[in-house]
Amino acid sequence: MNAGLFELWRVLDFIYQHITRLEYVDKNSNIFRVVFCKYRGPDLTTRDGVIIHHGDPIVKLHIYNWKLTMMLKGITNETRLGLTTLRIVKDSLPTLADYIYNHPKGENVKALVGTTFLHRGIHHLGFDVDKVPNTLKFKWKEQYLRFILYIIHPNGKERLKLRSEELVPKRVYMSKDQLFKRYLLPQEEDVKEERR
Repeated sequence: MNAGLFELWRVLDFIYQHITRLEYVDKNSNIFRVVFCKYRGPDLTTRDGVIIHHGDPIVKLHIYNWKLTMMLKGITNETRLGLTTLRIVKDSLPTLADYIYNHPKGENVKALVGTTFLHRGIHHLGFDVDKVPNTLKFKWKEQYLRFILYIIHPNGKERLKLRSEELVPKRVYMSKDQLFKRYLLPQEEDVKEERR
């Protein structure tokens, strides 16, 4: 891991967080950061039949890569890295569901949408996966994600060369109803009902 680039990334990430109004779901234990915003893109249809239209209110998902890096520190085996990352994502979803459920803007949210390299196996967690639009914005995002991978992966330079055709960002998305159905703890729903 390049220490100089890693420190530069920390600074850039701090600036990026404030510019984009990223909210931590739980800074100490959750790898998601989110933005409540409007969806910008072509229609997406989730596995449970929800159609996400341009302009619909969504939660835009961002992986808190700094946190993920710390959690994966010391793991060099490629298979173990993938499985551990998938487990970390899965473990973060209940807290994410609770965060959205209790957020003032959460009631109007239709779905969750993100762009990531971490899409292998994620459909098992309830996400749908689709290609990203072929636009300059997403070409830039692909290069940014490659830069992050280079920094945080134990064998960054080699990983960019290994199966590079797989390093294509994908759009991952899930309806809010699907998220709540799978991951919202029953007691959380009961508590909110009692408050009404």
